[in-house]
Amino acid sequence: MDRKADPETQLEVDEAILDYLIYNAILSLLELLGTNDISPRKEQNAHLLVQMVDSFLSVFRSLHTNHNAAPVIQLRLRLLQFAFVFVQHYHPFSANTSLSTRASVTVKISMKSTSEDPDQERSQAMSLEQTLPLFLALSAAQNELQGSTITEIWMMLAAGYMAQAYIEQVVVYQNERPGLLEEAFHWGYDEDCHAEEASEERQINDMFGADGSSIRLWASIRAEHVEAGMAAGTLSVVTFKEKVSEFLAGLLSAYQPPLLIQLESGEVDGLSRKATETLKLRSGFTHQAVDDT
Repeated sequence: MDRKADPETQLEVDEAILDYLIYNAILSLLELLGTNDISPRKEQNAHLLVQMVDSFLSVFRSLHTNHNAAPVIQLRLRLLQFAFVFVQHYHPFSANTSLSTRASVTVKISMKSTSEDPDQERSQAMSLEQTLPLFLALSAAQNELQGSTITEIWMMLAAGYMAQAYIEQVVVYQNERPGLLEEAFHWGYDEDCHAEEASEERQINDMFGADGSSIRLWASIRAEHVEAGMAAGTLSVVTFKEKVSEFLAGLLSAYQPPLLIQLESGEVDGLSRKATETLKLRSGFTHQAVDDT
């Protein structure tokens, strides 16, 4: 007699696996972002973990077509998506590395390359100008999930990001498109925004317009960085990367690690040691008997 897993139980298990894979992939990318001396082993590990997430997302979608992953998992997946393209920008992966965006959406950002030329492969990485909306969407999603507002520290990082994006276009890509500076710094609150309520554009707009003081402070900080952006070369790329890395690490640590990560560590929030060991045994993490003492 065939026995099928209870759909609700299967969903919980699949979400736990997805969350576990996403978390580990993020950690591997942050490790790459934190060093300029990337070993082939670390790159291969990050490549493998990203591909595992991408593969499991396909399975998750096929099994749970009408389900949106838990909000924290969706946020972590946004974080992974941004971390992937940001790391890819500075440290291009080998060919055939790709990452889907969200468990509940079919849109896919592909970073695949058939070129064996490193320079051509680098050119296929997203520019900072292209990754900037992903950074802002991630920040807006974080604020919405926590019910928080943007801080002065975040505004400094966002304005620095915009300045770096502009400088890169001018210095690296030799872009002389009219209005380039204004495009890089156009982000802010528009009281006449007509974007759909649940759209990323609307979330980003509302993030900048949380209150009057935020609007005024952002206008001031943005103006300062516009001047810095015009003086190309005055901002440190190394410092910028460090600040973005710190932001991502802080966002990752703002929430409890996935249950499977906690089980691996032997400490599950809200459970005693005995209960944790029992859960590990039932989950297949260990085959040792549980100590009753």
